[in-house]
Amino acid sequence: GAPSVSTATAVREQHGHDESMHPCAPPDVVVWPQAVGQVQELAALCHRCRVPMVPFGTGTGLEGGVNAVQ
Repeated sequence: GAPSVSTATAVREQHGHDESMHPCAPPDVVVWPQAVGQVQELAALCHRCRVPMVPFGTGTGLEGGVNAVQ
């Protein structure tokens, strides 16, 4: 829950592109886990629900790897 989860358009757009030429493809939700256990739980939930999980670092990539295309 809040403040570790956001569906705000501005936040999703910030995490839906990098420095590449590819257009923004925002995710449905952005999550900021605070502990390793939370990452494990998120990964298990995404796997169980067949939801792609897109990691985001600094957003400086040039390949469009953070675009949530599915």
